[in-house]
Amino acid sequence: MRIIPHFSAEGLSNVYIISDNKRNGILVDPAQVDKDTLDMIESYCDNLVAVLITHKHQSHTAGLGTLLKIYNPTVYAFEGIINGYKTEQFKDGEVKRIGDVDVKALHIPGHSIDSLVYLIESALFTGDTLLSGSIATCGSFVERALLIRSIEMKLMCLDDSTLLYPGHGAPSKLRIEKMLNQDLLQFESENRAFTSP
Repeated sequence: MRIIPHFSAEGLSNVYIISDNKRNGILVDPAQVDKDTLDMIESYCDNLVAVLITHKHQSHTAGLGTLLKIYNPTVYAFEGIINGYKTEQFKDGEVKRIGDVDVKALHIPGHSIDSLVYLIESALFTGDTLLSGSIATCGSFVERALLIRSIEMKLMCLDDSTLLYPGHGAPSKLRIEKMLNQDLLQFESENRAFTSP
């Protein structure tokens, strides 16, 4: 499996193209579909079989319509409709065979109610959920607490060597986020202070 990152000016977002061993292509978050995106798909994939949507914000889905005019992939998401296009829905913890790889979806609400993180082999595609050094913005303290609890329960139990491919910013490793992610460490510190006698 090969992962090819592409930076999109739309929302300053990362788009990822995954090419499996049979050159089936999976695109994660079509923030923008420009000539560079199309050149990368054509260079590394014989067939674009899937699009994985981490959440429906435009900075991650604005290029979906353009992509679907050119290719005929199955679009996967938590919700049944994204930007007017029908999707195949993923449930929390569900694994689907896509191309030549197994894709596991983890529902991590907080930043948005429909946020999914995708685990493919040792790669974790997190959208806005978990970034290098921080977590996603949330609308309230309750949503932030929900997000962090979900991250702790569903992501921090994964292997430390898991590679992190966020929707914005640089890639990371789960081990590094456990040690250095300031939002997670701050929340843990606040909780210790709140619960100590």
